[in-house]
Amino acid sequence: MHNSKLTSKEPQEEKEITDINSVQFPNRLSLRQKAEELLEKKETLPLSSKFRKTRKPVSISDTDTQKLIYELEVHQIELEMQNKEFLLAKEQSQRLAEKYAELYDFSPSGYFTLSREGNILDVNLFGSQLLGKERINLINSRFGFFVSDDSKSGFNHFIETLFTTKCKATCEITLNPKDSDLPINSFLTGIVTKNSDKCLIAAIEITFRKQIEEEIKKKNTELQRVNAEKDKFFSIIAHDLRSPLNGFMGLSELLAEGLFGMTLEEIRKIALMMRNSATNLNHLLGNLLEWSQLERGLILFTPKSYLLMPGLKESLILVSEAAKAKNIEMNLEIPENLVVYGDKNMLESVFRNLVFNAVKFTSRGGMITVSVKSLPDNNLEFSVKDTGIGMDDAIMDQLFSLDAKTGRKGTDGELSTGLGLIICRDLIEKHGGKLKVESEEEKGSTFSFTLPSMESR
Repeated sequence: MHNSKLTSKEPQEEKEITDINSVQFPNRLSLRQKAEELLEKKETLPLSSKFRKTRKPVSISDTDTQKLIYELEVHQIELEMQNKEFLLAKEQSQRLAEKYAELYDFSPSGYFTLSREGNILDVNLFGSQLLGKERINLINSRFGFFVSDDSKSGFNHFIETLFTTKCKATCEITLNPKDSDLPINSFLTGIVTKNSDKCLIAAIEITFRKQIEEEIKKKNTELQRVNAEKDKFFSIIAHDLRSPLNGFMGLSELLAEGLFGMTLEEIRKIALMMRNSATNLNHLLGNLLEWSQLERGLILFTPKSYLLMPGLKESLILVSEAAKAKNIEMNLEIPENLVVYGDKNMLESVFRNLVFNAVKFTSRGGMITVSVKSLPDNNLEFSVKDTGIGMDDAIMDQLFSLDAKTGRKGTDGELSTGLGLIICRDLIEKHGGKLKVESEEEKGSTFSFTLPSMESR
C-alpha cells in the first residue's frame, strides 16, 4: 500500500522539487512541514537515499536510529530550502540595491549627507553637478563654500534649525558652482538622522522658477505702469483738456455779448487771453496725440543728418509767441550751420516741449536760453535754461512719473500735466541719450541732453 502510494505521486515529485524557488516560507513550522513532505516523496522508506542500496532491513530495536536519520534528512532538506531562499533574497536585495543606486544617482534632485559642521559626507550624481565638481572631490568639503554670500546667513540658520529642533526644515539659497559664472537657485529640504550626528538634504534647482517669477514681477510692474498711464490719460482728457476749453469758451462768450460796450484795449486783452488758451490747448492736444502714438509704437525712428536751426526756429514760433505774451526774453545760442544726426520730427518735439515748459514756469520779465556745447567725446550737449521758479528735490524725484501729481501751475496759472517732459525723455532715449535736470528753487532750471554730432558718427 505504501509503495503504490509513492508510485502514484512520482510525476508530482519532480514538479514540486523544481518549484522550490517559487515557494515562500513564512515560519519555522511551515518549513519543517514542507521538508517532511518532500522527504516522503523522495523515498519509499524514511531512510536516506545514500543508504538505500547498502543497508539491511532493521528490526524494531533500530527505531531510534531511524528517527535520528529521519531528522537529519529533514534538516538537510530544510537547509537546502533555506539556502535557496537565502540566494533568492540575496539576488533580490542586489537588484533592489542597484535600482536604489540608479534612483539615487540619476534623480533630478541633489541629495547630500552633511555633518554637524556642514561637511559633505555623501552626495549623489546630480548633487555633484549642482556644485560643479566630481563626487570624489566633494567628500569632506564644506557645503557652505558653494553658497553665495547673500545666502550664507540663511543657510547657516537652516542647518542650525535642523540640529536644534530635529524637525524638517526648508530654505532657498543661491549656489555658486565651481568654474561657473552662472548662479543656481536651489530649494533645500532637510531632516536629521536618528542618531542626530548628520542631516540628509534634498536640493531642487529652481533657477527656471525664479526666472519666471522675475518675469511675472516685470510684467506686473509694466501692467501697473500701463494702468497708471491710462488713468493719467483719462484725467488729462477729463480735467486738463476741459479747463482751457472752458476758459476759451468763457472768453469768447464775454466777447460776443459785450463787444460793443468794450474799449479796444479790453478787446485786445481778451484776444490775447484767447490766443494763450488756444496755444495751450493746441500744445496739450499735440502732446496727447504724440504720447499715444509713442505708447502704441506708431512713431518710426528715422535718424539722418540735417541742418538744425531752420526747423528748430519754425517749431518754436508758437512757443515764442507765448514767451512774448509774458515778456520773457528767449535766446537761441546755436550756430546757424550746425548739423546734427537724429530724427528731425522727434528732436523738434523735444525742443518745443522743453522751451514751452520753461515759458510756463518762468515769471514775466524772465529769460530762457537754448544753447549747445561740444563734449570731449565729440557729442553735442543741448541745454534749455530758464530763470523761473525752479524745483525742490521732491518735485524732481517725481518729474518723470506719469502717475505723480506735483499740483503745480505755471507762473500765470497755466496747467501742467507733466506729459511733455515724459515725451522728451522717451524721444531722447530713442536717440541713445539721457535727459538730465538741474534746478534750484527761485533761481531756475536747466534741462540738458546729448546728441551725436557728425564728427562722432
